Amino acid sequence: MSRLRQTLTHPLVVLAVVFVVLPTVMSMAGSTTSLATQVVIYTLYGLAYNLLLGYTGMVSFGSSVFFGMASYASALFAIHVFQNVALALVVGTVFAALLGLVLGLLILRRRGLYFALLTLAFTQLFYEICFRWTNLTGGENGLQGVDRPGLESASSYYIFCAVLVLVCAWLLYRVAHSPFGRVLQAIRDNEKRVQYLGYNPWGYRLSALVLHAAFIGLGGGLLSFLIHGVYADNMNWQHAGDPVMMTLLGGIHHFLGPLWGAIIYINLSDQLSSVTEHWWLFFGALIMGVVLLSPEGLCGIYARLRGNTHWGLTRTPLPPCPATLPDLFSGRAASSGEVLLQVRNLCKRFGRVVTADDVSLDIRPGTIHSLIGPNGAGKTTFFNMLTGLIPNDSGQIQFKGQDISKLAVHERVRLGMSRSFQIVSLPGNLTVFEAVRIAVQARSPMRPSLWRDAYSLTDLTDHAWALLHAVGLEDRAGEITLNLPHGEQRLLDIAVTMATGSELLLLDEPLAGLADAERERISSLIRRLAGQHTILLIEHDIDRVVSLSDRITVLHQGRVIADGTPQAVVNNPQVVEAYLGEVVEDDKGVAQPVIASRQAGQAKVSRPILQLQNVASGYVGSRILDGLSLEVGEGEAVALLGRNGVGKTTTLHTIMGQLQASAGHIRFDGTDIAGWASNRVNRLGLSIVPQGRRIFPNLDVVDNLLIARRPGGWELGQVFELFPKLGALRDSVGGNLSGGELQMLAIARALMAPTRLILLDEPFEGLAPSVVNEVLDAVVHLRERTSILLVEQRVDLALRMVDRAYIMVNGRIAYEGGAEDLKANKELQVKLLGV
Repeated sequence: MSRLRQTLTHPLVVLAVVFVVLPTVMSMAGSTTSLATQVVIYTLYGLAYNLLLGYTGMVSFGSSVFFGMASYASALFAIHVFQNVALALVVGTVFAALLGLVLGLLILRRRGLYFALLTLAFTQLFYEICFRWTNLTGGENGLQGVDRPGLESASSYYIFCAVLVLVCAWLLYRVAHSPFGRVLQAIRDNEKRVQYLGYNPWGYRLSALVLHAAFIGLGGGLLSFLIHGVYADNMNWQHAGDPVMMTLLGGIHHFLGPLWGAIIYINLSDQLSSVTEHWWLFFGALIMGVVLLSPEGLCGIYARLRGNTHWGLTRTPLPPCPATLPDLFSGRAASSGEVLLQVRNLCKRFGRVVTADDVSLDIRPGTIHSLIGPNGAGKTTFFNMLTGLIPNDSGQIQFKGQDISKLAVHERVRLGMSRSFQIVSLPGNLTVFEAVRIAVQARSPMRPSLWRDAYSLTDLTDHAWALLHAVGLEDRAGEITLNLPHGEQRLLDIAVTMATGSELLLLDEPLAGLADAERERISSLIRRLAGQHTILLIEHDIDRVVSLSDRITVLHQGRVIADGTPQAVVNNPQVVEAYLGEVVEDDKGVAQPVIASRQAGQAKVSRPILQLQNVASGYVGSRILDGLSLEVGEGEAVALLGRNGVGKTTTLHTIMGQLQASAGHIRFDGTDIAGWASNRVNRLGLSIVPQGRRIFPNLDVVDNLLIARRPGGWELGQVFELFPKLGALRDSVGGNLSGGELQMLAIARALMAPTRLILLDEPFEGLAPSVVNEVLDAVVHLRERTSILLVEQRVDLALRMVDRAYIMVNGRIAYEGGAEDLKANKELQVKLLGV
């Protein structure tokens, strides 16, 4: 885009042009200059509200309280103190900001629905006060006689308001592109992750609430001078949704969305109300239509027509990558006899379940210390206690000699402790570059700046580029994080963790769900990280743990059962039995795990139950599947293999209707289901066990199963026979289950509905060998009752349990053949899978 075009399409330029032509256009349509002024004022109302909704992700129905109370403050000052427009507006703005601070301190500890309801309650409370305090507010009759000396004419006041709102829009635009504003957008996407970067989300949300209240208060003051008075009606619950509707109508994820929403809202309400007193019926239908057809509002429709699929909250292009980047892995972290992290007698219980029982360990600087154990041993819970996500019941955690047991998450990060997550946790709608840059910014004194452009801080942007280069993602810097394949999301998660500059990195299963080539890539990165950081690692890949670690601690049922050098730990019979499950001794007397396997046979020839023919599909802005064809026979188990990012999970989502195929046919038992909704596909006999399990964390095991139950599906007794552990945990809530228990529950839930074909997406991801054995046995048992389409990175496990296999490359099938043939063809595995 040329510089001239960039200038002409800049949101502030567009806003200025609209304000210039608005009075003329509205007068041609039979409206007045006063109504145009109201549009300008409500544009400020919507832009300020969008700072809360679009940028920070907070749904408030209480913004009208700041609008209305600032109107009263400005009017009372003008009537009783001094007739000066500027001073009265300042008084109203300051009053609204202080009111926002007080209300924020009271209600910001609540989230979601509770926060929204509290804002609505306060709005109605203040409405009742203003409506009934007749001596001060005029009660039902309101206040009149608010003059505006020097701005008596409608045109002069319009110009005054337009210029003032344009200045405010410029300020809001600066805030959106400032370090502070960028953090707000990260909080909107993933507040927990922002905590683990060293930010205090509560403080940022409070600041956003106060800022939005101040700008809205200015708008309320402007309205009181426009109508020469003020009334309590603006705070009635019937008007609490005004800014919400304007912003939704225009588009919450576009900076100018509230402008278009205000133009339509003010003009349409004026026109319709002159025709019928039931104008809300028509306006409500319009809102419903826009939201249903385009959740991104009118701006979203326009953007799609232009082929632009990215949000418009920020427009700044990526800063240039410097010609030379520093080597982040030079030097070596000092290793000494001192203890960096010391844990003593740590205990944690969830009801009757003990997840940490008198755990003690020492982490020394410059080492890779691994924490291993079977699923449910308490490893992730231990990480959560170390980093402050959940409190410990007793015991002590000392980091660099300081007791951190009572510190908040962000305070621990600022001391030099950071973590990645077992299930990748990233701000989903930011670019790859921005996700890393915000993490780098967390340690800068400029992080709360409201004025500086975030990309003008070149030291931070250069370091972000260096981090992306270190993990090999510099070519993906402009991609939205949600669009990255799983392996690259893992790399980005590590880059974000590194960006905080922490001395201690806690990596929670960084190799989970990765193909062998990517596992080697991230293992190599971890080795290089050990040159600059101390690493505490949770990982189930025991071979890599042994090769990477300086020391290993083993947890089992919440207790430390071994701690020492890698060789000493893995040769410990107690560890082998606890971690690997049932063991036997080989001819040299060394304990070996028992791994289930099915007896391989010839590939089955059966009637196809699922057929994909030349299917194309993808996500917004990208095409992943490109002419994909495959089939699964009745009673057959088929593996869909391939490196990360080739489209395996996309294939399953397209089959289930979570993504719509743009071309081709998907036939299930002869019926073309392309374009069907997911629930309709499921009722036909297709079930999916998604990657990440996605159970309901607040429901217990039985309720998780019963919520999916339909006639013809499995009974609870059958499920508990297949997975005895679920029977023992039937009253435990999903949020307290281990990874292996969650996987069993996810498979069992899929079976509660009548199922003829089950889609398994990475069923062995993040599982200890003993649990892999249990899940593998269950999946082999399932083959007797249903067809299976399996996506799995662990090729060795997949080929043990299927009849045939497909290998995907770049959205197409590159290989089709029998499982035994592929198992024997090592050259092909290396070529297509990187195994």
